[in-house]
Amino acid sequence: MITHVVAFRWKPGISADQLAVIESELAALPSLVPAIRSYQFGVDLGAAGPANFDYAIVSTFDDLAGWRSYDAHPEHERVRVEHIRPWLAERAAVQFES
Repeated sequence: MITHVVAFRWKPGISADQLAVIESELAALPSLVPAIRSYQFGVDLGAAGPANFDYAIVSTFDDLAGWRSYDAHPEHERVRVEHIRPWLAERAAVQFES
C-alpha cells in the first residue's frame, strides 16, 4: 500500500466559495480514478498555530503504479490546473509505504 500526503498553503484571498469548489472537485476524484483506495481531505484546524499548512489530502493506493496512474490521470490534472494551482502559494508532498 502507498500513502500519498499533500499539503497546501493558499494564496491570500481564497474565499469560502472557491474552497467549496475545490472540495467538490476533489470529492469527485475517487469515482473517476480507479486506482484510488481511500481519499480524505480537509482544512487545517489551526490547533498547532499558523506554521501549519492550510489544507491537506491523504490518499492510498495499492502500489506505486496506482499512485502514478492517479498522478497522471486527466481528471486529477484538470483539478490541479483549473482549481488548485490558481490559489496555490506553497505545496509539500510525500509518498510512503504503509
